[in-house]
Amino acid sequence: MTQMDGLELVKLAFEAISERKLRSGLTILMVLVGSALMTTLNGMNAGTSAYVNEQFSRFAANVLIVSPSPFRGPTGAGGAGITFNDQTVNTIKSIAGVKEVVPFFSDSVEISAGGRSRRINLIGIDQSKILSIYPGLQLEEGSFLAKHDSIGIVLGYEVAHPPALSAPFATFGQSVLVRYSKVETSGNVQKTVTESRGFQVKGVLAAYGTQTDRVAYISLSAANSLFKKSGKYDGMYVVTVDPSVNDAVEKRIRDRYSGNIGVISPRAIAQNIQSLLAGISTYIQSIAIVSLVVGAVGIVTTLYTSVTERIKEIGLLKALGFSNSSILFLFLDEAIIIGLIGGTIGIAAGVVFANLGLGAMPMFRFGGAAAGMKPIFYPQDLASVWGLSILLSIIAGLYPAWRASGLEPVVALRKE
Repeated sequence: MTQMDGLELVKLAFEAISERKLRSGLTILMVLVGSALMTTLNGMNAGTSAYVNEQFSRFAANVLIVSPSPFRGPTGAGGAGITFNDQTVNTIKSIAGVKEVVPFFSDSVEISAGGRSRRINLIGIDQSKILSIYPGLQLEEGSFLAKHDSIGIVLGYEVAHPPALSAPFATFGQSVLVRYSKVETSGNVQKTVTESRGFQVKGVLAAYGTQTDRVAYISLSAANSLFKKSGKYDGMYVVTVDPSVNDAVEKRIRDRYSGNIGVISPRAIAQNIQSLLAGISTYIQSIAIVSLVVGAVGIVTTLYTSVTERIKEIGLLKALGFSNSSILFLFLDEAIIIGLIGGTIGIAAGVVFANLGLGAMPMFRFGGAAAGMKPIFYPQDLASVWGLSILLSIIAGLYPAWRASGLEPVVALRKE
């Protein structure tokens, strides 16, 4: 068979599909749905996985986050929590495997600058130790604050440069006003008390890609005074001597406080999320494959019906000299074209759906701040979806094509 013969067969296959627009269109749609679903899931899963890895990789590998209330565990589930103070810090620091303990205060405040206001999370922390938690954190300008600095503030990148604004919210050296409100109870009467305090921007963080971009930092002493915490910390970062002892240190901390304390490992969280994503992805991928299989069944039905309707045409082609293999490839070409069109459009639709899907989802939250995710499409994933669509189409077309090629010319021409 010459190359021209091959092109003629493809042309005839296109004409056959065009003559049965509705039936062929519905079959292509079934293939399209399956390939689009697989593409969407692959892109969203890859994007989410990359986002989770990026977020948690910003933490030092040997960091645990400790809270005064239990996060999980049968013992901690009913615990009332404990009070964090300097004694608690010293106790945890004495535990084997602990290298450093970095306590912090944290609360929501309203910050104003240049006539504009916004709500952010303000953290009080010893900034000489912040790099032991976020090793890659850098300053765009200025410096970190001294331990007892009462007027300085360091702004996260997105606090200083809000994405929605063309001009900076606040710049290095500028004065900002911080308002902190809380409800106080006196007898049976509740009232809102607001504390306002001015700070000077002494540093602006470079973009880091975590919640550090969306918060501001002051010294421990300034936060203790502003929030009126009386030395009661909101939490602490525990830096271990090595990531390999994280689990052992976590167990020792829980045992020391009988489970009435929360300890989480960012790395463990990332692993759990990845495992969960993998499980969900596998489950939904199986549904997508079923959709493709349904599309393949549609191809079998379409081509088998086409063979039945075109028996006289097949007989005429054989009478004109078309071999059995030519008839076989004619119908296989129809199956391939259906798979090719359905798979290609499905992949394009899947890319669009993945972007729309992540855009419509609630913003992924990390550390109390919101950040968007973007789907990622790896070439090998797209190629595998495309190849699977065509492969299933070929397999589905084999029997109808074989049946068509096996018809006897005389019998086929006599068919009414």
